[in-house]
Amino acid sequence: MKQFTYKAKRGLKEVVEGIIDAGSQEEAINKLETQQLFPICVNEVTSAVVSRPIQKKSKSLFPQRINQHEILIFTQKLHTLIKARVELLSSLRIIYEQTENQAFRDLILGIYEETKEGKSFSESLAYYPKNFPALFVNIIKAGETSGRLDYALEQIAEYLQREESLRTKIRVALAYPILLLSVGVVSIFVLISFVIPKLRPIFEGMGQELPLITQIVLSISSFSSRTWFWFLGIVVILCALAYNRRGIPLYHNFARKLKANLPVVKRLIKNQELAHFSRALALLLNSGVVALKSLEISTLTVEDPKLKEGLKLVYKDVAAGSSISRSMETHTNLPKFFTRMIAVGEESGRLGEVLQEILESYSRQIDADIMLISSLLEPVLILGLGLVLGTIVLSVLLPTFQITQMVR
Repeated sequence: MKQFTYKAKRGLKEVVEGIIDAGSQEEAINKLETQQLFPICVNEVTSAVVSRPIQKKSKSLFPQRINQHEILIFTQKLHTLIKARVELLSSLRIIYEQTENQAFRDLILGIYEETKEGKSFSESLAYYPKNFPALFVNIIKAGETSGRLDYALEQIAEYLQREESLRTKIRVALAYPILLLSVGVVSIFVLISFVIPKLRPIFEGMGQELPLITQIVLSISSFSSRTWFWFLGIVVILCALAYNRRGIPLYHNFARKLKANLPVVKRLIKNQELAHFSRALALLLNSGVVALKSLEISTLTVEDPKLKEGLKLVYKDVAAGSSISRSMETHTNLPKFFTRMIAVGEESGRLGEVLQEILESYSRQIDADIMLISSLLEPVLILGLGLVLGTIVLSVLLPTFQITQMVR
């Protein structure tokens, strides 16, 4: 199989360019004509970079990771190429050559090789469930079945873009509070571990009993000055575990319990779960995936263990012939607004559209909660850090006041 670059006309005005796989130039022209393109020029690719088979490089000692943003960029690029009538294998090759992350290059290579051997694109993606979950794979499969792979990729790209936008909003809202907390904690750590211990001989040489607050601060600083390296070691170990994802389950369990006890945060997390589930279910239904399969796949996107178990029971009831809304009322603690809107969607046959309306409603609530948490978090942190630093400063000033009174 050879590759040919082409320039062709679609209609009277539109000119498209791309790469196509074919056994000969004549076969390439025939393929273009079947795509309702009028070839202007078709040339065999002779560039060493493009014509050589792509090869996997040796693994790095510290391999790079593939994040959701890179999956989004991959989806957007592939959608653009497929929409421009570039063959799937050629599109994967082009994206491979443009990708810098070696781990992602290896992943694209694997997809390329599986597809080249005769598997469908969705089957090739299914080999990498960590990067392409069931939601992604089944929408691609629906697109392949309907002959609208470009539309399926567009829907996935929009979904990933909205998820990325939500994560960005949360990061932006928490950026300043995290910076403030980090600077405050480091300042307190330096004062307690390195500054206060140097003042201890001065206070002890005063020859009188120190104030209680000063004694407490001196005791803490004495302990911290002897054990600060252990503290840093623990921090480094925790960061290393988090980086290697070994400590992620423990962190998630702790974070989930903590967030469940914070009123505004609890509501935000619940709304995020409902929005995420609604977006996934709407995307699958609108992409042509059958309702029962859509419900099964969208349940996998839920993180709350209690809600996930309830939705699994909903799936079993729906498979037995029950309606989605009635099963949700029976097995989950979803809000009445959610279940009644689902019932409206089922009765009208517009469940995908109704889910989009539900999604918009919860998205507005999420934006409002993020702004509220951000506006509350900053003054609370400032007040808390101010109290700690004020206590340290007061513990230093009180003995000074005592010396002043003795001199008088």
